[in-house]
Amino acid sequence: MSCAVGLLFSEKGCRMDNRFFDRAATTGDKTMKKKLLLIACLTALAAIFLLPFAQSAMGKTDFIREVLAKNDGFAAEGSGTTGGAAAVEDNIFRVTNRQEFIAALGNRKNTEPRILMIYGTIDFDTDADGKHLTKEDYMAEGYDFQQYLDSHAPHSTAPKSLKEEQEEKRKQSQKNQAKNIMVHVPANTSIIGIEDAKLKGVDLVLDADNIIIRNIMFESPYDDFPSWDPTDGPDGNWNSQYDSITIRGGTHIWIDHCHFEDGTQPTETYFHREYEHRDGLVDITNQADDITISYNVFERHNKTILIGSSDAKTADDGKLNVTLHHNYFHNLVQRAPRVRWGRVHVYNNYYQADDENGEYRYAYSLGVGKNSKIYAENNVADIDGRTYQDFVKVFGGTELTTLNNIFNGEKIDTFNEHLSPVTWTPDRSMKIDDVNEVKAKVLQQAGVFKEAIIP
Repeated sequence: MSCAVGLLFSEKGCRMDNRFFDRAATTGDKTMKKKLLLIACLTALAAIFLLPFAQSAMGKTDFIREVLAKNDGFAAEGSGTTGGAAAVEDNIFRVTNRQEFIAALGNRKNTEPRILMIYGTIDFDTDADGKHLTKEDYMAEGYDFQQYLDSHAPHSTAPKSLKEEQEEKRKQSQKNQAKNIMVHVPANTSIIGIEDAKLKGVDLVLDADNIIIRNIMFESPYDDFPSWDPTDGPDGNWNSQYDSITIRGGTHIWIDHCHFEDGTQPTETYFHREYEHRDGLVDITNQADDITISYNVFERHNKTILIGSSDAKTADDGKLNVTLHHNYFHNLVQRAPRVRWGRVHVYNNYYQADDENGEYRYAYSLGVGKNSKIYAENNVADIDGRTYQDFVKVFGGTELTTLNNIFNGEKIDTFNEHLSPVTWTPDRSMKIDDVNEVKAKVLQQAGVFKEAIIP
């Protein structure tokens, strides 16, 4: 019972607040006293019945304005991460489709705090009228996929002019799709899932400061126009654009209780290589900094999380400070995460891969790249059919600290004896769960909330 209700009730039943009694006694009006008693009782009853609704509304308000807790990873550094918590009522938007989403974000240069409340599925491969767009809708005039294949095939005898022409048409087609699905998020924004929230086929570009994304399903974008690179690997490779979230220079970013995965897709092969339609789930590049990724589910995907895009990006040195904790990495191929340059704290995550997981066959989890500094502790991994040496892959890096991790039921502190410990220690002010509690906690709590914020 609330304080307000408690003032109106006693153990003896319904009675008036003392102020009303005093007033009635002063006037000597018994009728007044009876009226006041009735009013008081009715008010109390109303308060009781309305209390659940008030609590629901308050819960909603509290949730959409929730900020990152103090000491919760790198995103808590400095001024912390508050997103749109300070938004006025006019800057809180109910969003149900792509057009509403774009309108709610407004001008990229407008940094007034704002909150987007997401309801239902929003498909970003749609036009202004809500019509779903296909490859044919984005295709530049003159682009012919068969001609692209013929002119780009190894040892092709097609004229160089045809190859260049089709490559330009492919690039233009890809740009047409990018205009629709790549969406820049301004500073001081919170994007919060409220009920069955799903963003399908979007690439959220976070190149500003102070952004929160919570409680949302993400279906990774589908690139209709992958490119062929004959120099990628010994046999060449197809490469796609777009991630679910691209953190490109953004700072103070909190991604929490989301779920990332691929949608259904055909398996196509050209030049004996998979025709890759999906890139990453979360990419963190271009001096992005102070990021916390917590309590998310990442599953059914190849290239999961990339931190640092190039060995040559020396400007990233000292940036790319990222924390990943209490995430569920399930049936992924690689990059959980793959790191260059950055300081990355990986703790209390659960990794799981089935031996028979089809197209998402496990390769590795932690990728140690150029000047990377990963500190991995109190994580648990259950990887069918693999040894602990498979958990870490080295891409030119020299440093890695692994402490108190469990792999296939065995405590492993050294995954690669050729790597030296990193020269930094994470802030110990945050709570790190006992490694024996990690699996159960992550499976129970990671991912979107099971019920709508407002019942």
